[in-house]
Amino acid sequence: MGVSYKNFWSLNTDEAVVAGILRNKTKKEIEVLMPLNAQMKGVDLYLINTKTKKVATIQVKGSRAYEPQIREVREYGHGSAGWFFFKEDVVKKAVADYFAFLIYVIEESKDAGRRSISPHIVLVPTKDLKTISGKNKKTHGKKMFSYMIWVNPRTKKSFDFRDKKIDLSKYLDDKGINLVSKKL
Repeated sequence: MGVSYKNFWSLNTDEAVVAGILRNKTKKEIEVLMPLNAQMKGVDLYLINTKTKKVATIQVKGSRAYEPQIREVREYGHGSAGWFFFKEDVVKKAVADYFAFLIYVIEESKDAGRRSISPHIVLVPTKDLKTISGKNKKTHGKKMFSYMIWVNPRTKKSFDFRDKKIDLSKYLDDKGINLVSKKL
């Protein structure tokens, strides 16, 4: 009897998009790797600096694209939000160094009369997310954290507005990627 094989790939679309963004936005000596073990919990991506040998681990959370409501656009400006809903323990017992929240922002070009969807990441150090969540988040349902993260690509601002308004702009796109790159 031969050896039995099963699918051991753990790739999902959100992880692939974040990996692509990180690959394009980091220095050439930083490699983005994915674990091959689908059973590995809590770490979706590894960033490794091939010169310094330093490593950072990332947990990816993705959201679908949501059409912004008229009242949200009036209140928050250009952009749209992503919604993330997961157990409180995902944050409290996190093993990854960073959380990458992937938000697909619906953008409108009034000049061209077209709309497009562009991916943005809010890359938060886990220790900061634990502090932010502990101070500002309420649990919903069965001990679940809910994050509504708005991204305004024109002003390069981001914030969570689910329980309390929490400024996340220093973690948005290049700013968050630069924070990780400096550690590597």
